[in-house]
Amino acid sequence: MIGFPIGVFAFNAFEWYAHKTWLHEYPSRHRNSPFFTHIRHHKRARLNDFVDDGYKNSLWNDQEMFNEKVGLIGVAGAAAVVAPVAPFFTLGIWYGAWNYWSVHKKCHLDPEYAKSRIPWHFDHHMNANQDANWCVTRPWFDYIMGTRVMSDPQIAESNPLGMDLPNWLESRVNRLARRLLPGAYESIDHSSRIDAGRRHEGIEIPVAGVA
Repeated sequence: MIGFPIGVFAFNAFEWYAHKTWLHEYPSRHRNSPFFTHIRHHKRARLNDFVDDGYKNSLWNDQEMFNEKVGLIGVAGAAAVVAPVAPFFTLGIWYGAWNYWSVHKKCHLDPEYAKSRIPWHFDHHMNANQDANWCVTRPWFDYIMGTRVMSDPQIAESNPLGMDLPNWLESRVNRLARRLLPGAYESIDHSSRIDAGRRHEGIEIPVAGVA
């Protein structure tokens, strides 16, 4: 049973790495990459107040939707290899892949949902710096790696788990996280102040260095 939460946690690590490396850093250097469609996804969201109507299309009619679904199916298929020895871990990965698609789609068709429930991904698209906030489903690895950037604390989540917690528990989680991850929080606080200043001045940084 412990394999299931480990699988969910592992998928969060994967989405952080894949989003940062494959969908931003690599296509910024290689415009012929099939992952360059992710840059177009950013442009659509930026120009339409976070909405991307591509999520209303069939995967056969939108290259970005095709890449995203096929990539998630590929991850799920790879996880199936270890199913005989780690079935609950595999289920955790499958749940993570399904949840990624569901959350990402709902966010970009309902910006108010994104702002209120998934603010870390709203910030990923709408902050001055779009090369941060790599997690989609939960902000766990952005806190661990120090890449969570909040330009507007009014819409930000109130704890690093990105979950609704009772006040007594939330305060303890926040204290513990800062105690365990002092360097990451120093980076988060510093980057958040910089981004808030840039937003106030109307400064935007092109995604992945692409105008």
